[in-house]
Amino acid sequence: MNLKETIMSLCGLMSVSGNEKAASAELDAIMGSVFDEHLVDPMGNHLFIKKCGRENAPKILIDTHFDEIGMMVTGIKAGGFVTVTNVGGVDTRILQAGEVIIYGKEPVYGVFTSTPPHFRKPGESDKLSTMDQLCIDTGYTKEALEEIVPLGTPVGFKPVYGELMNGRIYGKAFDDKACGACAVWALADIPTSELAGDVYFLFSAEEEVGCRGAATAAFGVSPDYALIMDVTHAAVPEVKERNLSPFDSGVVVEVAAATDRKLTFMVKDLCDKGEIPYTVQACPGSTGTNANVLGMSIDGIPSVLCSLPLKSMHSAAEVISLKDAEALGNLTKAFVTSNEIAEVYTR
Repeated sequence: MNLKETIMSLCGLMSVSGNEKAASAELDAIMGSVFDEHLVDPMGNHLFIKKCGRENAPKILIDTHFDEIGMMVTGIKAGGFVTVTNVGGVDTRILQAGEVIIYGKEPVYGVFTSTPPHFRKPGESDKLSTMDQLCIDTGYTKEALEEIVPLGTPVGFKPVYGELMNGRIYGKAFDDKACGACAVWALADIPTSELAGDVYFLFSAEEEVGCRGAATAAFGVSPDYALIMDVTHAAVPEVKERNLSPFDSGVVVEVAAATDRKLTFMVKDLCDKGEIPYTVQACPGSTGTNANVLGMSIDGIPSVLCSLPLKSMHSAAEVISLKDAEALGNLTKAFVTSNEIAEVYTR
C-alpha cells in the first residue's frame, strides 16, 4: 500500500460532518482488505476491526476522525446561485472564487462569487465578506437546481491534490483523514501474529462539530487503551507566539491534561527505541480533539494523543510532509505491536 496514494484517496472522499455514511462503499474499496470487519453505527462512525487471533485479547483503539469541514445549502436564488452556511469551521478568507462540489442528487460543480475590486466602495477593500454575503455560482437555472439540490445538501471543496518540493503534498481534508491513512498504511503491513491485541480502527464522525462520534463509539468498543491521532498546527513564519513543530520533525506527542500521562511517556519511549522522529508539545487545556471525550468515556479510557503537523488548516489546500506522515504510521505499528503497553493497560 502506497502512503501518498492512500492519503489522497481517503481525503478525496466527501465526508462533510453529518454525512459520513455516504462514503461506506468507497472506504471498503480502499481499505477493506486490511481488516476483518467493517461496521457503521447510526452516528456515522466507521469501525474497522483487525483481530490478532487470540481469545480474550486486549482491545486497542486507534481513533482518527473521518468528517471534514464544509458547508450546507440554505437557499437557491435566481440564476443558479446557492447560499450556504458553515459546517465545522471553514476559514471564510479562502472562499471567494473557490471551487466546490454540491453533493445533491447528482454532483453540481460551482464557484464562490467574488466582488471585483473595481466594484468595491471606498473602505470596503480590506473588509472580509461573511459567508452569508457570498453565493455559489453553478450556471443552472433556479428551477433545475431546485430539482437536484434540496435544502440541507452538503457542500465540500473540490478535491485537488498536488506535490510541492521535498515531500510536501497539498489538498483538502487532510484534517483528519490523512492521519487515518497513516494508520491504515501501517496496519496493512502487520501480520496478525505480531499484534498485541485486537485492533479497532475508528474513523469517527462529527468531530468538527463537537467530538460527538468518538464519545458514542467508545461504548460500542469499550477499549483497554487508545491512540488518538489528529493534525496540529505546523510552524509557519507568520505565527511566532507558539512553539509549533516544523515540518520533517516527525510525530507530535502531546503531553495533555486530558490524556494518560504514563501511556504518553511509554509512547515517547517507543519513539526513542524505534528511532521514530518526534517532538513534544504541552497541552494544559482543551486539546481540540477527540482526546477531550475519550478519556471521560465509559469509566475512563487511557489515551495518548499524537499529532501530524499541518499548514493552512481548515482550507482547501492544507499541506503536510510525507516524512511526518510516515513517522506517524511507524508509531502506529509500534503502538499496536507493543506487548509492554498491552500488559500495563489490559483490564
